[in-house]
Amino acid sequence: MRGVRMSGPILQTSRLDIFPLTADSIEALLQGRADRLRTLTNAEFPEPAPPPYMAESLPVVLERLRSHPSEAEWWNWLVVLRNTREAVGSIALGGKPDPAGAVLVGYAMYPGQEGRGYATESVREVMNWAFAQPGVRTVRALAPVWNTPAVHVAEKVGMRPIASNEDDEVGEVLVYETSRQE
Repeated sequence: MRGVRMSGPILQTSRLDIFPLTADSIEALLQGRADRLRTLTNAEFPEPAPPPYMAESLPVVLERLRSHPSEAEWWNWLVVLRNTREAVGSIALGGKPDPAGAVLVGYAMYPGQEGRGYATESVREVMNWAFAQPGVRTVRALAPVWNTPAVHVAEKVGMRPIASNEDDEVGEVLVYETSRQE
């Protein structure tokens, strides 16, 4: 990935490259600037728009990264197929760990990329990265009960439901969690 400005680590699986998005990358994504995105990420996007469920949070993340660029790895990660350089989705952390050592992870694949294991593969890799960071003891995910793919990903990466909450917009949301293996 020569010549591409990255912030933070590049995680790799057998099929995927996963890396934090910079503020500039997020801005280009929000503005739909495909050429700029390609230059900044060395990835081809199915459309120059955020994956489902990510658009609402990205402006907040952008502002945070403008003030704290070194925190990019604690926010949105791009998931790219290594052999085609196609962006297939995003994994998002909810910032640095809280005082109890918990971080929140979210995930969304672009339409047409679901059901291929990319979410499970990339969430597992980002979780492994998070658990290797000082102070991280727990990773949590929120999954609406009706979102079967999100529930399956949480379960496949070793999370178990620990609670449920009611959300006015989406209904019942399950809280999944896994802890660092000592």
